[in-house]
Amino acid sequence: MRAAYERLALGLLGLGVTLPLFLTPGQVSGPRLGDLALIIALPLVGVTWRDMAPVLRAACVVAPGFLAMTLLVQVAQGGDRLNVGDAAFWFRWIASALAAPAVASLILRDERRRRLFLWAVLAGAACHLATYGLAILMGLEPLQAVGLASPRAMVTTTAAQVRLTTLAEHPNAAMVMIGLAVPTGVMLAGRHWARRATTWGGVGVTVLGFVSTLSRGGMMAAILAGLARMVVDWRWRERVRPLGVALTVCVLAVGVVALQAGRFDLDGGRFAGRFDRAALQDNLAGRMLTWRRTVDLVVERPMGAGWSSADEMGAFRALSVSHNGYLFTARTAGVVSALVLLGLHLASAARLDALTPLSAYVLAAMFGEDLTQGAGIVFLCCLVGALAWRRPLAP
Repeated sequence: MRAAYERLALGLLGLGVTLPLFLTPGQVSGPRLGDLALIIALPLVGVTWRDMAPVLRAACVVAPGFLAMTLLVQVAQGGDRLNVGDAAFWFRWIASALAAPAVASLILRDERRRRLFLWAVLAGAACHLATYGLAILMGLEPLQAVGLASPRAMVTTTAAQVRLTTLAEHPNAAMVMIGLAVPTGVMLAGRHWARRATTWGGVGVTVLGFVSTLSRGGMMAAILAGLARMVVDWRWRERVRPLGVALTVCVLAVGVVALQAGRFDLDGGRFAGRFDRAALQDNLAGRMLTWRRTVDLVVERPMGAGWSSADEMGAFRALSVSHNGYLFTARTAGVVSALVLLGLHLASAARLDALTPLSAYVLAAMFGEDLTQGAGIVFLCCLVGALAWRRPLAP
């Protein structure tokens, strides 16, 4: 029974990271698969407690306790009760802080458990990508009726004219989830990652995800994850063979054929516009302004201000955007939580071992987008933080 429960919890958590299914049909902010996975995974703390390393046991107590204290301080400062959005936001953080050390213990001790979790993440990314095709074939209304698409979703048969998104509501968030196919693919491939199908399958899913979303942040994070795997090669003195280059070309060719078969009308100008120098400079200038504004908010409320949706902020809805996961965490959950999270992510990436591609991906993606909102990504951020305490794990 215990083994079956552990497999179920790990599988649902992995899928919840990359496949944000809506459990409440038609609701934009309804509970999702990641929330359900966290509820199911909470008993893992008790199940794995005796087998956990002392530092992970301490994390199970200290992290949720500090987050709960932060929540109480915010409620006291606000002088009112939690609304539904705040309750969901803090549940995701506290539940993730409880479950992540237990999951980290499982995947570090048991390679089969680790591979199960990674396969679930990879499968979720592929299914997430497949929802674009489903939306085109079936339309939005049937998918929304069963909770498979957001009411905010955009659908078009011209891939490069509109930045597509269905499940994740925003193309940047969607690409971060789909792009996780690269680090999970190379980690599943092991030592011979440059010539294994999981690596290039992950690359193919990510390339097609970029064609749909045109999100630079997730694509750049995927590239950095691949570069991190090359650095791990050097650290463990592995050999990379040129066969990987040929496989890359094949994957890209298959992607082009799939686009042709799907009758997508690719607009090269739209792609070029995403990398136009002037446009990039304007985008960076806008983000610098957003970052400075967020820093001012953090200085004003160092313990965080909790969750606020754009609708709730009314005319000040732009203040809900930070374009940086760590700044967003500082604004919502407090500057201490954000700094601890950043430090753990840096330490996890610095291990230069089998799990470094995932750590490097999360670190890069967090610098580009407000990711610590949905249950799946909040859990993943906590998991990478918990993995910072590991001993280097051979690829």
